Amino acid sequence: MKTEDKIHLKGFRSWAEVDKDRLVHNVKSIHSRVNKDIFAVVKADAYGHGAAEVSKILQSLKPVRYLCVATAEEGRELREAGINSDVLVLGGILPEEVDIFSSYYLVPVVSDFDQLRLAINNRIKKVHLKFDTGMHRLGFYPGQLDEIIKIASGRIHIEGIMSHFPSADTDPEYTQKQITAFGEIVKQAEKYGIKPRYIHLQNSAGLEYRCDFCNSVRIGISIYGEKPSKSFSIPVKTVMSVKAKVITVKQLKKGERVSYGGTFRAPADMKIAVVAFGYADGLPRALSNRGYFLFKDRKIRIIGNVTMDMTIVDVTGLEDIKPDDTVTVIGRDREKEIYFEEVASLCNTIPYEIMCRISKRVKRVIV
Repeated sequence: MKTEDKIHLKGFRSWAEVDKDRLVHNVKSIHSRVNKDIFAVVKADAYGHGAAEVSKILQSLKPVRYLCVATAEEGRELREAGINSDVLVLGGILPEEVDIFSSYYLVPVVSDFDQLRLAINNRIKKVHLKFDTGMHRLGFYPGQLDEIIKIASGRIHIEGIMSHFPSADTDPEYTQKQITAFGEIVKQAEKYGIKPRYIHLQNSAGLEYRCDFCNSVRIGISIYGEKPSKSFSIPVKTVMSVKAKVITVKQLKKGERVSYGGTFRAPADMKIAVVAFGYADGLPRALSNRGYFLFKDRKIRIIGNVTMDMTIVDVTGLEDIKPDDTVTVIGRDREKEIYFEEVASLCNTIPYEIMCRISKRVKRVIV
């Protein structure tokens, strides 16, 4: 039985197919290039792929040492879903989250003295220290290392040291300066006797740079098959395909208008289909009158404004489309594919945002 048939029997109007083989391929492809431990980023519901489902696959892969989330609540959700891998909370630790960290064995990234003292005073066993090398969002400054040691020495285990790239995909010179700066921080830490198990700086775009003193990489978008830049040289495959059902097929007469606001007027008699996917499911309204779906390898153009729960497409000339058929909203359909990058470009945004927009009511299914 085909995947869409199984889904239909359960009554779903839309779903996202997460390809396990492609996910595993991407991890192996990245690891074979860098030969470093992998910190897999599964925050924001694994970039919309389904954090629990994806984490169950990732934690079984030998190169994956940590799963990374943004908040303690995301970490708790993983634990309650049965995930037993080490979990790193990138967004740090807040006073109201202390019990969650302790109860669910989460590891915080600490980036200022308040967080460091909070972790120590509440007997958090280990932390990763974050240093600001140019992002200017979170992180200790290099000159604060002496004070860090005074506070932390003998009181908490510093398991990791990290920083973050803001422009690895666009500014090689700035990125190289960050690598140099972070290397100096690591050297200084070693002089203080800190020899962390994990040293991580590179994100997906950062994999294109040499960083020999780092023994781990912290990657998100490339695991899910999107290239962080056009020059990205590691072969990865798109993991998620989003599907939806055709609700109805009808005829449109020349001059009739379509959807809210009547922004599309039929230039001739047309055949249209209504698809059960709208902006509440994660389809950007910016695709109104400019995006497209796929049906059996063929492009079907979005006409009129995307609505909350439905989108109308032009299926003129398609004799084989009917209610209850499946269309591809984003992803693979036989030999053709709509890439997240392509959708993002049409919406003047980035593929990360398009992935994360796929809503919870779209069922995630591992295939």
